[in-house]
Amino acid sequence: MEASSVIRDPNSRQLLLQELGHALGGALGYRELGLLRPQIVELVTVCVDRPGGLRCLVECLELLEPGSEQTVALLQLADEWQVVELFADYDLPWLRGVLSAVEVTGDLRRFVAEVRATPAPPWCRTAWDLFAHLASANSHGEVPPWLPLLDRVATVVPQASLDRLRELVARLAKDWGVADQVEESASSPPPPVGTAYLLIQFEKYGGDDDTYIMSHWYQWASAVWQPIRGEDRHVPYGDLEAAVDQVIDETERRWADQAGAVTIEFVLPWQLINEPVDTWRKELHSLMPSPLTAEYPLVIRSLERLRASRWHRVWRSRWHSLASRDSEGWPPVHCASRHHADVQLEATLKRDSGVVVLVLSESPTAGSVGERQLLVGLRSGVPAIIWHRNASSTEELCQTVASMIGDRASGPGVTELPHRAAHLRQQAWSEDPKGLDQHIGHGFVILFDDPDRQPGGAVSVDGDRRKVLA
Repeated sequence: MEASSVIRDPNSRQLLLQELGHALGGALGYRELGLLRPQIVELVTVCVDRPGGLRCLVECLELLEPGSEQTVALLQLADEWQVVELFADYDLPWLRGVLSAVEVTGDLRRFVAEVRATPAPPWCRTAWDLFAHLASANSHGEVPPWLPLLDRVATVVPQASLDRLRELVARLAKDWGVADQVEESASSPPPPVGTAYLLIQFEKYGGDDDTYIMSHWYQWASAVWQPIRGEDRHVPYGDLEAAVDQVIDETERRWADQAGAVTIEFVLPWQLINEPVDTWRKELHSLMPSPLTAEYPLVIRSLERLRASRWHRVWRSRWHSLASRDSEGWPPVHCASRHHADVQLEATLKRDSGVVVLVLSESPTAGSVGERQLLVGLRSGVPAIIWHRNASSTEELCQTVASMIGDRASGPGVTELPHRAAHLRQQAWSEDPKGLDQHIGHGFVILFDDPDRQPGGAVSVDGDRRKVLA
């Protein structure tokens, strides 16, 4: 294999050594040699002598030369070396042969994404590749991720190797001190299928009035919120719908082998908070584009609230009250009147901390009463805020929201609002596809913010450390 350009170039090599020194926490004790091959041998030897040093070397190379053929090959070799170091006392050549014959499935890729919060690299094509990849992420004090992987592939290995694999899993679990946890996990029923999420966020791009930074995060159904960040895009205002269509297409292809519900959430800045994203369509280049709301529960979220940490305490308090409040005697909905805004509305919400749904008296257009009511609702921590872009009757809207919550005025009824809003919109499309009768489902907007599911801190796609969101 040809040497990496980073190694060949003296200036790039010095930058690599600087990054490597920082990663390993000290001077390398490395000497410069005149010939390239001895130079490479010297560098690798220094790294091999340090715990995790070879992996650090390859990761630093990846930062300087991402995605190259040499870098990918070295990443695979580093994973293999980690297996050699970690399992020196075990006979694993037979396991390599067995797992190398097992192709990676969508279920296995999803499993890796859940345990590491990043998808499996594309070069992981066999179960052995995944095992070696997870071995580089070994953790102490908990079940190492490669152990449940071995347990999971037991259903697809040849019968002749099954007993040997189970014996190995039992021995490894005992040696790592996690036998009880592995047995408990095996005996417990599988978790219920949850909701998968696609979060799409828009943010103004500098002083450009027409361009937005479009970011997105995705996560298949999991009890732990660890979304994976996709690639950012700079999109002119007029192309936002088309860019969303492209992201949805990419995400659906990624989830092609899954089955379950998907919710789309738009994180909108103040300038776009009333943008009719619920009217946007998918498959725009087909003969018959279809409304997003015909397929997905769709809500909006406030970028300002996500960024305003000073609002988060009261936001969390109201959200967590959904699970702690009894339904009896608890009215969770407040319908604002046209003359009820600013300080008066804020005082009302502060006095009644049980309100978790606010219905605006009008659409929050620029300079309107509805806009001021929305701001009050956000900074008062109300997690669900509802309005209608077209309806003239607030009373009708409030009655609709009350019927959506039904008799269940406790948390579960409120937390189901996105799905009930989806049903209302689907009903509108089926009964009034052109909007001629102005079904209330057309123009129905629900801002629904769960403070425990924030995009911030998610690792970028393919684990790129340079794209970690602060």
